[in-house]
Amino acid sequence: MKRLVPAIFLSALLPLQAHAAAGFSCATAENERPKLVVEGATPRSGGTLINFGAVLEIEDRKVEFKQSDVKRYFGKGGVIQVRISAKSGENIYTVNVNAKRNPKDEDDWGGTYEVTIGPAAAKDKAKDKGSKKNVTRGAVKCFVE
Repeated sequence: MKRLVPAIFLSALLPLQAHAAAGFSCATAENERPKLVVEGATPRSGGTLINFGAVLEIEDRKVEFKQSDVKRYFGKGGVIQVRISAKSGENIYTVNVNAKRNPKDEDDWGGTYEVTIGPAAAKDKAKDKGSKKNVTRGAVKCFVE
């Protein structure tokens, strides 16, 4: 069932074309906080994302990311790397996801995430320099097809 939900989500995102596509979905464990789900689709030839979505639930806030929030994507040779960033409220949320296929089991994609929360750019740069950023790290499990 866990693999069915991302597959349904990704199939709904894909345009109705005859082109072959691949998809990935990475998430934290169900009971882990923060809660993070990152999903995307690419052409089988790789390179770019044709669809993307992510949701981060942290500190009583739900932040939704869209394709335009993707700052960097790499998916090739058993490696997936995604960097996304978006403003929500008074903060900027930046998420890095790095996943790698287990060479002994092609269905085993483990990885890590890093969430950085910092204040949105202040008009007064001196105030912004003194602000601290909150960084949270953890593990993700990915499904790739």
